[in-house]
Amino acid sequence: MEILATNIYEVIKDYRASSAFQMTTAHILDWAAQFDTDAEFMLQELNHFIKKTYLSKSAAQKHLLHQVNRLIQMYNYQSIVGFLSDTLFLDMQKEHKSQKVILELLDDVLQREYGQSYKTYLLYPKKNFVYWDDVLATGGTIGAHLIQWLQEKHDDTEENFKKIVNNQYRLSVQLFCVHTWGQSFQRFRIQKLFGSAIDNRIQWYCSFLEVQNYTKWYNQSLNVALPIEEQPQPIQSYWIQLTADKYAEYAHRKSHKPTQELFFSSPQNRIRYESILLNKGISIIERIKGVVKPNIRPLGFVNPVYKTYGLGTHFFTWRNISNTCPLVFWWAVEGHHWKPLFPVANRGQI
Repeated sequence: MEILATNIYEVIKDYRASSAFQMTTAHILDWAAQFDTDAEFMLQELNHFIKKTYLSKSAAQKHLLHQVNRLIQMYNYQSIVGFLSDTLFLDMQKEHKSQKVILELLDDVLQREYGQSYKTYLLYPKKNFVYWDDVLATGGTIGAHLIQWLQEKHDDTEENFKKIVNNQYRLSVQLFCVHTWGQSFQRFRIQKLFGSAIDNRIQWYCSFLEVQNYTKWYNQSLNVALPIEEQPQPIQSYWIQLTADKYAEYAHRKSHKPTQELFFSSPQNRIRYESILLNKGISIIERIKGVVKPNIRPLGFVNPVYKTYGLGTHFFTWRNISNTCPLVFWWAVEGHHWKPLFPVANRGQI
């Protein structure tokens, strides 16, 4: 198991490297030990997919440079100065959220590659507006921010959405990771408010990982934890007692889907891995004292009215992971006796 832990460490070693926490192989082995006889199996599966799902800081910098260069080419600019003069990178999230970290990292990349800072051009007239974030999972935050901005008047003449529809403004959403189900919800939400014409006017771009979690489509990649319906009695009992009632038909996949396994090491190992996540996640939830918030599920947070086990996200970055990832990866509450693989800030306290 030490070799597996070492391989995993080489991928995730920069996780929260600037904080008091330091990733080590010993920490990875301690996390795995909590799975008892399944410890080695969990490390084997993690080692199989971790390179596809973990975004290091250096990789993020490369993606940001790629995204900027793509926008320059798409908008037909001849220089970085022309692009930055016309472009506002929207800054709408709270201090501890990922957007501000991304914007600072982006500015470092711009200064290193071009000798330019976007902050130099903040007061210039704008026609390009870019919303950066690391991940769109359910998309609630991104959707709310886009709606807020579209309803505002950037230059005090008319609402931004009208200028987007009339091609006076351009709006782009730049992400490292996007969930197809959550994105479809947010696009529909925006169309309901501003009309169908706006959908093709907003450019959505994901540079690292597209999470195919819309079971209605059954996309071949299906790179989430999405269990089959045939589960042991404790998991079935948990499912039955969920009071949520929406989208229950999307909570399970058919055992023969995907037709070819491209994310986990084998179809059989996918089933085993997903069942382990469910069992351990339910065990964690049972340790919560008092009322359990309805959005807390074994496979990660989800809209509380959805009758699913959670989103089952597998996307991790150098600074944080989404609360839509399975609980076993990030849950840390004093007294619960669970050691997360990826300890996070500003989360996990009940």
